[in-house]
Amino acid sequence: MSRKAKSAKPVFNQCFPVAAIIFLLFSFAVNPGFSQEQGEMIHPQLQKAMDAYRSADFDTSIRLLADLAENPSLEKDQQKEVYRLLGLSYTAKGLYEKAKSAIAELLKLEPPLVNLDPDREPPKLMKIYYEVRKDYTGSYQVERPDPGMKTIAVLDFMNRSVEDKEKYDPLEKGFSDLMIHQLHGATELKVVERERIQWILDEIKLENDPGLFDTESAVRLGKQLGVHTIILGSFIKFKNEIWLGARLVKVETSEILLTTEVKGKADKFFELSEDLASKIAEEVNVEISPEAMGEVSETRSLEAMMSYSEGLSLLEKGDYKSAYQKFQEALEYDPEYTRAKYKAESIKPLIS
Repeated sequence: MSRKAKSAKPVFNQCFPVAAIIFLLFSFAVNPGFSQEQGEMIHPQLQKAMDAYRSADFDTSIRLLADLAENPSLEKDQQKEVYRLLGLSYTAKGLYEKAKSAIAELLKLEPPLVNLDPDREPPKLMKIYYEVRKDYTGSYQVERPDPGMKTIAVLDFMNRSVEDKEKYDPLEKGFSDLMIHQLHGATELKVVERERIQWILDEIKLENDPGLFDTESAVRLGKQLGVHTIILGSFIKFKNEIWLGARLVKVETSEILLTTEVKGKADKFFELSEDLASKIAEEVNVEISPEAMGEVSETRSLEAMMSYSEGLSLLEKGDYKSAYQKFQEALEYDPEYTRAKYKAESIKPLIS
C-alpha cells in the first residue's frame, strides 16, 4: 500500500537559484549530485556527453569527455564531472583500467574531498572508486573531511524471524541501509556506506552474512575501516509487528557501549528505525536534526521497502536488469521513494 500523495514540495531549498535548478533538472539523470557554482554555465560539450551517456552511447560520451579533459580553461567543478562521467562511461564499456585512471584524475582535483554517492552511482564504479581511493591513500580507512570527526559502520541486520523468514531476508540489507541514511543526518558523524563495507569484506575474504558476525569479527572489520564504533543489528518480523535491536561496539576496546531495542507495528518500521538511530546517536554524543532523518528520500511503505531491499540484493549479484525492475516496483508502491528513484536512474543506462 503506498502512502497518500503529498502536496508538491520542492526538493531544493526555496532560495536556491532558478538557473541552478534548471541545470540540475537537465543533468539529474546522469549525476544528480553534481553541483555548479552560482552563475556557472555547463559546457555545451559536457552536456552532449551527458546526453550520450544517458542514451547508452558510451563511445560518443568517451570521445567528447576525452577531448574536454584536455581543456585547461574548464572550471574545476566541471573538470570533476568530466572525470566522473568518463569513469562511468569506461566502466559501462568494461574498460576498467581506463575507468580507474579517470577516477584517479578525479581524486587529484581534491581538495575539497571527493565523495561518490553509492545511491547515485552503479556498484561497479563504486568498487573502482574504493580501489583507487585505497591506492591513493595506501589504506582501507575511511576518509573524512575533519580528522577529528567520529566514524561509525553499520553491518547488515540479522533476520531472526521464524515466521516467513526467507521472505524477509532482503530486509537484512534494507534495515542496514535505512539506518545508515538516518545516521547520515548527524553533521559530526561520518557513516560508512554499505557498498564500501561489502567491498572491504570481499577484499579481506569475509562473507557478508549477519549470522556469522560476532563482536570479534565486527571489530576486525572496524579496524580495517578505521572507524570508532560499529553497529550489529537484528530484527524479528512476527505477524503485524516488528522488533529491531542493535549493539554498539567500540572498535578500539571491543567494549559493547550500548544494547538497545525498539518494537511496534510493522507499518511503523521507519519511525522504529528512527528511534533506534536516535538512541545510537545519543550514545556517541552526536545530534541528528529531524529534517535530516531521511524524511524526503525514504519510504514508509513496507512493501516499497521490501522491493527496494530485494533490488539491493540483486545489485550485489550483478543482476542490474532485475534490480532495476525491483526499484521500479518500489516506486509503484511509493512514487515518492527518492532513493529507489536514484538507484533505478543510476543503472538504467547500463541495461539499455
